Amino acid sequence: MEPQADTPAERGPEAPCPIGPASTSWRDSPWRCAVVALVATGLLGAGLMALSIEGYGSYGSVLFCLSPGISAFLAVLLHEWARPGHGDSMWSVTKAIVGILAVLFSLICLLTLQLEGLICIAMALPVAFVMAVIGAALGVLVVQISGRARPLPMLMTVLVLYPAAQQYEASHPAPVVPRLITTQLEVEASPAQVWAALTRPVQYPAATGWFRAGVVYPTRTAFAHDSASGCRTLVCRYSQGLARLPVVAWQPGRQLTFAVPPADMPAPMHELSPYPQIHAPHLHGYFQVDSGTFRLRALPGGRTLLEARTVYRHSIGPQFYWRLWSDYLLDAMHQRVLATLKAEAETLATTQAPARHD
Repeated sequence: MEPQADTPAERGPEAPCPIGPASTSWRDSPWRCAVVALVATGLLGAGLMALSIEGYGSYGSVLFCLSPGISAFLAVLLHEWARPGHGDSMWSVTKAIVGILAVLFSLICLLTLQLEGLICIAMALPVAFVMAVIGAALGVLVVQISGRARPLPMLMTVLVLYPAAQQYEASHPAPVVPRLITTQLEVEASPAQVWAALTRPVQYPAATGWFRAGVVYPTRTAFAHDSASGCRTLVCRYSQGLARLPVVAWQPGRQLTFAVPPADMPAPMHELSPYPQIHAPHLHGYFQVDSGTFRLRALPGGRTLLEARTVYRHSIGPQFYWRLWSDYLLDAMHQRVLATLKAEAETLATTQAPARHD
């Protein structure tokens, strides 16, 4: 009888242990859990946004604040439900990232469905990002307090409360208050010379920045005078079409005011989109310019203070946020117009005698 080997070397190599089939559940992979959570809640968020836009024709706080917050909140709950308690030290950060990506996926869905364009999405991104962070933080807090995620009850609550909130906002719109934007520029020319430059045909330079991306801007202006009726009209060619704007105040050398009838108001922008045409509802009826005014005031030394004023209204919320964009873009448009008129007037001042008031 041979002695048994006492050491592993004497025993020889051991037979390999049988290995069972690898698990293929999506919940075993953190990446798959993240993708499932952000895609599912991103689609939900896109559906809620589409409900606000197409179902209610509403562009308010519910659309821009509540829907991204809900998407991020539910993304956190779904992610935690799929992989509870993994990586406690970094898990909160991971949840927040999943929530933010869910909101980005919602916006991409709107672009794909031709409900919005790139310009509007880019403008809405800051407020959507803030609300996504808040929603994700609330989701993390709920998980920490309750100790477990319950995405289904929260989903059912959302499906009931979101339409109710949207219905209330649509039936109780915020008051639309006219807002005045004023921009001033000093011109090295007399008021008569500035007036002459203002009232003759003007060709404006090529667009830059947001205007080049698609925000409407004037490309050429000229005044038409009907001698029979005595009425004057500002014929303005915009990047989005031609408008004939009635002049309601004409004080040579001092002030010129024109009205902007809603029917003559061009779309405020041409949306960038992968599709040839996109008809986003917010381009029609949600932003209205009431009037525009040029004021001239004489300054010492033969100079002129040239002022552009625009009165506008919009019914997009939250109003405090969208006013920042409207004010910025209107001021930028004023700057373009005034800079062109300044160059025209100063050229007249160096080549011609002071013009007479018409």
